[in-house]
Amino acid sequence: MIRSVFILVVVLLLVKCRKQDKPPVLGGGCVAATQLTGVFLPSEEITAILNKYVEKGLPGITFIARKGDQYWQEQKGLSGREENSVMQPCLVWPAYSITKMYTATAILRLKEEAKLSLDQKISTCLPASVLTKVPDADKITIRMLLNHSSGIENFWDNPGFIMSYMDNPARAYTISDYLDAAQSRLFEAGTDAAYSNTNYLLLALIIDQVTGQSHAKAYEKYIFRPLNLASTYYQFLPDKERNNIPQLYADIDNSGDLINYTDLSFVQFKNEYGSNSMLATPKDFVDFLYGLTHGKLLTGTTLTEMKTWLQGSNSSEIYGLGLEYYEQNGTEMYGHSGSSFGGRTLLLYIPSKDLTIFVGVNASAELGGPVLLTIADLMVELAAVMTR
Repeated sequence: MIRSVFILVVVLLLVKCRKQDKPPVLGGGCVAATQLTGVFLPSEEITAILNKYVEKGLPGITFIARKGDQYWQEQKGLSGREENSVMQPCLVWPAYSITKMYTATAILRLKEEAKLSLDQKISTCLPASVLTKVPDADKITIRMLLNHSSGIENFWDNPGFIMSYMDNPARAYTISDYLDAAQSRLFEAGTDAAYSNTNYLLLALIIDQVTGQSHAKAYEKYIFRPLNLASTYYQFLPDKERNNIPQLYADIDNSGDLINYTDLSFVQFKNEYGSNSMLATPKDFVDFLYGLTHGKLLTGTTLTEMKTWLQGSNSSEIYGLGLEYYEQNGTEMYGHSGSSFGGRTLLLYIPSKDLTIFVGVNASAELGGPVLLTIADLMVELAAVMTR
């Protein structure tokens, strides 16, 4: 969402900055006791960091790591302040912008099936009703949407849209509302890079057009079913999971005071397409990225293409095709971060350690302030420990 300040802080700091006889059957939303071990990472240090930041005022934090068929997880703080409920390991968390990895993966699977080309113009694969609201569609390719080099304005950076949202976050926004807030062009297509949620809204609509079905079906076909992600959902939760979520808290005026934003967050999830709205347990998140990085979803050639990095001239962020690149003390990491009013998430793969991690915080401060800085410090400390 409104991520520039948070990502700038994190990126600048990062850049400066017992084996089982048979592998367990994977799948399901919780880690089995036989899969849990802390031998492959500094678990005591991580636990201390989580405790430290709960003491600093964050409501609750969840952390999970996967290496091969082994997992380690820890939760600290509260999943709900109102009921004083303790954070649990199998809650369903919002992905926020981590969703972009899922959308990119679905697009790349369609590319592998020769149903589209990454270098075809988006004017050839969007419905006419959408194209009327996308200036320069004949100059923009699918690849440019994937790596944020399209020049299309991010609707969450449009001041008018932000003011409208803050005035009425319960409103049901439409595709037209988002596209109307993205009419400016930041640069000529293909000449620079700048993060834009609008790119991934359009990618979701391209999946709809190419497949003749909702992009939600493509997530199921190309990601959920192959990896047996039984506790991953898009936009809506089934009845069985309605009470299995952390409460989400937001600092909406930069004061450091947090209000319960859960219901409004779920309105947003129902509204957005492609760039947001994935929901999953921590285990399902790391299983997704593990599957992606270990050849269970894409061919090696496509994965290599996905990791073609591009940095914009006015940003510290480095993009691949649906991936973000980070570095800590010379150690590369890639995956995606996520945020919106109510929460912050991070899903990363560290190749040199063959380690996949997910971090979730059920609080956020999209417009700046002390909560934002506290979360940024948490993420940086965790990354430093994981890359030592």
